[in-house]
Amino acid sequence: MNNIFVVKTIPEKATVKEKYKDAHVWDIFWQCKNYYKKPFKFYLLTNFTTVNHPEIKIVDISKFKYDGWWNKMLLFHPDIDKEGTNLYFDLDTTFHRDISDIDKYISPGLLTSVFCYWKPIDWLDRSAQPKELQDDPDMKYPSMFNSSVMGWQGHTLTSIWDDFKDDDQRYLLEYRGNDDYLGHKQLDKLKALPRGICYSQYYGADVGSEFFPRDKKSNIKRDNYYIRLLNGPGKD
Repeated sequence: MNNIFVVKTIPEKATVKEKYKDAHVWDIFWQCKNYYKKPFKFYLLTNFTTVNHPEIKIVDISKFKYDGWWNKMLLFHPDIDKEGTNLYFDLDTTFHRDISDIDKYISPGLLTSVFCYWKPIDWLDRSAQPKELQDDPDMKYPSMFNSSVMGWQGHTLTSIWDDFKDDDQRYLLEYRGNDDYLGHKQLDKLKALPRGICYSQYYGADVGSEFFPRDKKSNIKRDNYYIRLLNGPGKD
């Protein structure tokens, strides 16, 4: 039996806007039922929810008090991680086609996630960025990886949690988010999904090269891809 995880939390600070609601959980759950044709258990990591369904297992993470995307680090907690093939999807992902074959890209000891083919090839070179980005503290640790979609074999990546929990408060301050943390502290454990699986609604699909065509147009549906990410400033 495979496992699918999602995360939905209410911000600890009342002044922070709640991005996702239980309606988003229902949406991704039914998408998984329609587009992932293998048997699976569905887990919701949350600090508050009204979701009540026999096929949705609630995992209370309120004691950890992480904000937003940092809650994804709990997926590798030994008490939350599950045996077998594990998949994670952000609540703002949408599926266009059957994704059952995504399992073939998942390997023990490696975290399969989205490689941002839509980013410039010099994205990691801060000196090549415009000055406003060079001075932006959020650009201190740029990453080519995106954790909107992740896959791993259960209990083969608990070392990620071990490293994170040992100095989590420093990491929360030092890195903009879990993508940058994973892209720098855990790069040797990351494996990229191939081209043609995921694209960004806002940033496009591929920056292109002499081998791959440029495909950077925003806000179009690409039916030849499998998963659309609603990341970036175009989210709203």
